[in-house]
This record gives sequence, C-alpha cells and structure tokens, in this order.
Amino acid sequence: MHAATRTELRDPAPRASVPWWRTATALACVLGAIRVAVVALAPYQQAVGLFDDDAFYYFGVARHIAEGAGSTFNGIDPTNGYHPLWLLTLVPVFSLADSHTALVAVTLVSFAVLIGAARQIDRIGALTARPVLTLAWATPLLVTGTAGPSFFFSGMETGLLLLGLLWLAATWLASDGFTAPWFGLSSALTTGTLMALTVLARLDAVFPMALLGLLALLSWRRKRLPWVRRGLALAAVPAAALAVYLLVNLALFDTALPVSGQAKAIGGGLNPGVVGQFLISPVVFGVPTLLGVGALVVVTAALLRAQPGRLGLGAQFGGVVLAGGVATVGYYALTSSWQLWPWYFSAAPLAIALAGPALAAGRTERLPLRGLTTLVLAVLTVAAAGLTAARAARGGVERSAFIELGPVVARQIDALAPLGAPIAMGDRAGSVGYHLDRPLVHLEGLVNSADYLRALRTGTAPDFLAARGVALYARGDAAEGTPLPSRPGCRQFTEPQQGAGTKFPVVVCDRDLVLTTPVGDGTSYRVWLYRPALPG
Repeated sequence: MHAATRTELRDPAPRASVPWWRTATALACVLGAIRVAVVALAPYQQAVGLFDDDAFYYFGVARHIAEGAGSTFNGIDPTNGYHPLWLLTLVPVFSLADSHTALVAVTLVSFAVLIGAARQIDRIGALTARPVLTLAWATPLLVTGTAGPSFFFSGMETGLLLLGLLWLAATWLASDGFTAPWFGLSSALTTGTLMALTVLARLDAVFPMALLGLLALLSWRRKRLPWVRRGLALAAVPAAALAVYLLVNLALFDTALPVSGQAKAIGGGLNPGVVGQFLISPVVFGVPTLLGVGALVVVTAALLRAQPGRLGLGAQFGGVVLAGGVATVGYYALTSSWQLWPWYFSAAPLAIALAGPALAAGRTERLPLRGLTTLVLAVLTVAAAGLTAARAARGGVERSAFIELGPVVARQIDALAPLGAPIAMGDRAGSVGYHLDRPLVHLEGLVNSADYLRALRTGTAPDFLAARGVALYARGDAAEGTPLPSRPGCRQFTEPQQGAGTKFPVVVCDRDLVLTTPVGDGTSYRVWLYRPALPG
C-alpha cells in the first residue's frame, strides 16, 4: 500500500473547522484557569473545601508513598483502597509539593486531564463533521465536570476515567467501530492498552470495557473480519494488566481486590435506592439534574433512530457508556448497602454528549443561530463553574463545611493527650486524617487493611484497635448514640457508620469528651478518650 493511501485510511476525519473560541478545548482552558486561580488564591482552609473529603484519602496515601513509607494512609496499616492509576499520578505531585502548593499542583494535573478530555470532544466533533452540535451536547458533561459535582476537579479519579472513555469513543469513530482497513492487530493492541488504562483509572470501568469488547466482536463477525485474533489482541493488555494488579495486591496487601470495595460489600444485599440516585443524579447546586433519566431517553432515541455513519457510531458508544454505568450501579445495588457518591454517576452526562448529536442531527442544524446558542451555553457553563468555585472559596458552603474544618480540627486533636497516640474515626475522616500528625485508624475500612476487614467480619475489631494503641475516638456527625441505663453518662455508637454490614459497638462516656468543634452544617467534630475495656 502506498504511503499516501495508508495516511488517508488512518486519517479519515472530515475537516469541519470552527473558530478556535468555539471549541471544547478553548472552553476547557477557561474553566481550568478559573479553578486553578481560585485554588491558588483562596486561603488554605477554603482551598481544602474545594476537594471531596475522599480525595484526601488519595492524598494521604500518595504522600506516604512519596515519603518512602509505603502504601498506607495512617503509617501503620498497609492499604490498597484506591484506584491505582490516579494514585500513581498523584505520587509525583506529593514528591515535589506539600500543603497549599500540593493542592494547586493537583488542580494543575486535573486541568491537564480536562484539556485532554476536551481535545477528544473536539476530535469527535471533527469526525462526525458536527463540531458545534457536539460541543452543545457536551455542555451537561462540562457543567457537571467543572461546577458540580466537579468530576474533573474534586481530587478524585473520575477525570481520568472520562478522559479514557472519550479517547476510546474518538477511536471507535475514527476506526468505523474498530472495522476500518487499517485497524489490524497492532491497532487492537494499542486500543486494548487504552482500555486497560481506563480500567486502572476506575476499576468498575471493567463493565463498559467488557461491553465494548463484545460489541467489537459482533462487528467483526458481522463484517466477516478475523475476529478471533483481533479479539485476543484487544483483550491481551487489559487481561495482563488486571492479572498483574491482582498479583501485586496479593503480594503486598494479602488480598487481591481493593479493601475499599470489600468494605462496602460487607453485609451487602438489595439496595434499590442507588438506582434512584442514578436516575436523578448528578446534583448541581443542590438540585437533582435528572441526567440519568435524560441519558436513558436520549441514548434510546438515538439508537432507535439508527443514524448512519459516525453519528450512529457515537450513539453506539453512548449506549456502551450508559449500559456500563447502569451495570455498575446495578452491581452495587446487589452487592453493597452503601449509598453511592457523585463520582459514580458520570456515565449519564457522558452518554448524552456522545449520543445527543445523532438524535439532533438534521433537526437542530436547520435552526437559526445554532452557533449563538452554543456560545450562550458555553458562557453559562463558565458562569456556573466560576460561581461555584468562588462560592466555595469564600467558605461556609454546607456541602464542604466539614472538609474545610479538617485542618483546624486536626491541629486541635494533635494537641490532645496522649500526644501522638493513634485515633480511630469512621465517616468524614479524609480531611482530618490527612492533616493529622498522628495516625488515624479508619473505621469504615476504605483505607484500612485486609486485617481490619477480617477483624470486622470476625467481631474482633476492638482487639485490632487495642493492638494499635488507639487512645482517642472521633466522630464528625450529629448522632447522639444510644444511652446505656447501666452506665449513666455513657452511650454507645456503632461502627462503621456507613452501610448495613457487620458492626461493632464503641462505648464512650461524657467525662471522657475532650473536644467538641461545631461545623457549619449543623454537625460537630467530637473526640473522646477511647477506653476499649468499657463493655457495651
């Protein structure tokens, strides 16, 4: 094959040029610059509140690895309670920076991820020859990605997941659903590598990746292409990556799967509430967006319309993303009693971004001023992101009030006697634990060890805490506990707080209360001396 022909096959995208200022990349530059500026200029305590509490579990583990202490959140217990690719991305950050500088550096990394994702949106727009339409339908993704729940800037792994899925979507379109003449074994291996990285970015992405692999096999068979060798090439890298991941976990942490997922599965059962969460989420400015419902409608209608060419391929990939998201939520509904958090629901706005153009093509394109409409949507997206970040940076936002207070409470706890002794805490322990100069044993188990989960299951969690010298017990909620008539002035709490799994009692007495710090959301951080000998 001549070089010119080979180039033509590998670069089949129609050239749908638009002014640079009407691209997703330009919009992402503005959105990212706003976020970086707000994090850099806000006082440290308010900058802390711009991240999710769970992000500080990542930050704490990454900092310990950077300092040579190994994969641990508290310096005592080894943990694999994280998605590996994002953690590996953060380790260099915490090798070079700390305190406020580290938060700015994390935001810059997230900015780069957002730019990469926006570039793929523009690539999809060029491949479908509908750049303006693609940007318009990507607006819900960009709003939820940068304003609320801030998929890209929360400090969590969701931005990497979205980047991987968008990159795969663009590859799917460019290769005509992995069936283009140039998409051979080497392309399948390269695509499989991208699929593996997407799974390592968020492990439950195995659901959409499995569906994508199945769809590719069906496409190859339908077109009478050599599907067996291509299928093996596509699956080789993801299978090897997962095998290595499981073996490393077994060798280092005495468990193949991450403890965070195992902790949520303890006492698992039917949990239909998360399905309702999916339908109404994400929540922006405290208001349910119903993007889950919207995604079901948009993707179904786009697939039924059977738009030919790359618009139809975009709808197919949107269907893969949505079906993968539904499968993920269904899995947690059947295996976990925990509620799900905002980063579990990124599939809905992404599916809308991918399938929407196929549904609207030929209709909205005939409308006048469609470019102006897209520009208005972009301006509103920037306004939403800017107002959200500025509001959070002023402090006092109810959703993040307890996260902001983490550094203050950590200093107060560090001053308590016995100095340096470990403290045990369950929910809301991310920001506090990250800022402490003493070990925090996490009672929810998300960033604890396999030994702790075994202690939970066998009813020996108090022995686990005693073996680590835990001297203090903290809570970050407004629960009063259960009074004990046999012990006036004492009450009993149960840990872990989340879910309906195995729990153990913690008895505290009023005389042992050593710290109470109110939070702006109506709760309080409270700390008691921990006396494991007190029976329930």
